Amino acid sequence: MVSTRARSELPWWPLRASGVVLAGYCLASPVIAQFVPNEKLVSPNPALIDAEFSQSRAKIVWTDSKGVMWLGNVNKATGAFEPVSGQGQQIATGTVSGMNMFLWNGPEWIAMASGDQIYYSYYLPKRAPTAQNTRMALAILDSNGELKRVMRLGPNAPRMADISSQTDGDRNAQIMYFDPYYNHYWRNVQDAGSEQIMPFLPAEDKAWRFATGIRAMLYTAPVSGTPQVFRHMLDTAVSEQLTFDDGAKDTGRTVPWMWPAPEFGGEFVFSTFVNESELRVYRQTIAQDGSESWTLIHSVSMPEGRAAGSPQWFTYNGKSYLYWVAYVGSNEFASEVWLSNIDAADPLLRRVNDDSLFRARNDPELFITTNHGPLIYYNRYDPSRDPTGDHPLCAACSEGVFRADPGLLGR
Repeated sequence: MVSTRARSELPWWPLRASGVVLAGYCLASPVIAQFVPNEKLVSPNPALIDAEFSQSRAKIVWTDSKGVMWLGNVNKATGAFEPVSGQGQQIATGTVSGMNMFLWNGPEWIAMASGDQIYYSYYLPKRAPTAQNTRMALAILDSNGELKRVMRLGPNAPRMADISSQTDGDRNAQIMYFDPYYNHYWRNVQDAGSEQIMPFLPAEDKAWRFATGIRAMLYTAPVSGTPQVFRHMLDTAVSEQLTFDDGAKDTGRTVPWMWPAPEFGGEFVFSTFVNESELRVYRQTIAQDGSESWTLIHSVSMPEGRAAGSPQWFTYNGKSYLYWVAYVGSNEFASEVWLSNIDAADPLLRRVNDDSLFRARNDPELFITTNHGPLIYYNRYDPSRDPTGDHPLCAACSEGVFRADPGLLGR
């Protein structure tokens, strides 16, 4: 979750990608012309929120409102939840839940040499559910995906789990977390002595993520008043500014990502959202003398009046994609789900969800199936059910988990 989504009643908009105007969903390339935004119910369980997916294990992990953490199966062929409620194996009790889960975070998968494991926060037994009584743990699964043991993570001091590294097979995986005063830390997950505070990250800043494939993290910081993207190398504690161009990078609901792009032979790329609505992707190049530089290779903007949130990346069939939610107009909740590739020569930008119903859509996640290719899952809420009028992401408003097929099978 963290960081951190149909509702447009607007007409179809021209989509602009890398200087090329794509005419909505009807006049562009055959791929876009053939695609129809869609939506399908996956689970009617209104309590199933912030589900995190493990592609390799074909499972979801999530925490209910009572602090019970569940492990459910995902059908590799169809993407269906088994059981449909998501309540498969009970993993733990007393875990961080409710509002604290949104202020800090719920359970996350962490990629380790032993496979994907579960990183989460819990409350000390028989103590109040406060920050001072919060600690971190790993739920270790065996090769069959069954709970093997729970590993409590030091130090024995208030710590709230946040995010984890995602480099497959990592023998020295990393976690980031914070204390009750919102000081940010990182460490190697199984070595409490490697903990390092990150004073350059302000308490209110959540625009940071681990890079994939390299021991580094990306974050944003203002330079002459404009937020720019930086990379912090974990082992040397050296930070390097990566962007120098115009526009505020990842100012609120979005975060920067870095990964090895298969379409560029595994060279690193990173993404950032500029002024909340323009996706920019930069590629690393290395000169003969070993010097590095970053070049803008792709830029795409959503239709006017939309702001991005909760972006994530994935690769499929040797290509990189990003997906995110969009806030439309003045609404304080996201209602659309979008997807883009990073190919300026053949740009793809589309809203993937059906927007015939006015709904809030939150926290998108992805799972790649054999029958349909990638599917994007999210929680859907009906704002008209909000009993208080404060916010539609309420239990009474939830319609469960839905998914959209972005139409990438075989692409």
